[in-house]
Amino acid sequence: MIRVENVSKTYTGKQGTVEAVKDVSLEISRGEIFGVIGFSGAGKSTLIRLLNGLETVTSGHIYINEKDITTLKRKELLKERQKIAMIFQHFNLLWSRTVEENIAFSLEIAGVPKAERKAKVAELIDLVGLTQRVGIARALANDPEVLLCDEATSALDPKTTKDILKLLVEINQELGLTIVLITHEMHVVRQICHRVAVMEEGRVVESGEVIEVFKNPQQPITKQFVGEERVDDEIDEVFHHLSTSLRPGVAVRIQY
Repeated sequence: MIRVENVSKTYTGKQGTVEAVKDVSLEISRGEIFGVIGFSGAGKSTLIRLLNGLETVTSGHIYINEKDITTLKRKELLKERQKIAMIFQHFNLLWSRTVEENIAFSLEIAGVPKAERKAKVAELIDLVGLTQRVGIARALANDPEVLLCDEATSALDPKTTKDILKLLVEINQELGLTIVLITHEMHVVRQICHRVAVMEEGRVVESGEVIEVFKNPQQPITKQFVGEERVDDEIDEVFHHLSTSLRPGVAVRIQY
């Protein structure tokens, strides 16, 4: 479905040369939820922008359905990008528009007739359920084959994050959509991803099945992510125990 072969991206400016992505190779299967995790500056957001042609590669090739998007002319690339939807941390909604108008936006750009747009919007509002999910509904409007999620849950509270992740799984299962999820949160990867790649300083330093990476991390950066997740689990377990065992009105102070 998606094949990344020896891709690098270099920026040159007044401050010199920055290698944002360095010789990255990945394969993502159709219908898979694939996570890419790394701290700020690891190159993960640049990588996801390369996947949908928002950035051009410095070297290497990216294949979507066996078509090399790095060699396409602008018109061909725009056509292929209709199959690759993207949602962002803050969704980039048009606040001057209604919920329906936001969802219909990409359909307008694609030249879909008004009556067809209206029917599609109604269908998608029903699918996602809540208006706070307009950004996801808009991304799905053109029936994409790939959904790229760039830190889509990092600005959300835990309850909303859980709901959004559940929605992504439902979309993956119902529509057979391939999802690439960029995040710096290991618990997000662990909850919904099938496989994961760990990035550090522009490189993929470790990848594999999520359960195997979590159980047996090889690289220091991966061990750090896994360690933080296990600490969070332990804290959650303590608070769950306290919430079910203490009398109402009893205060407790925990140090960790």
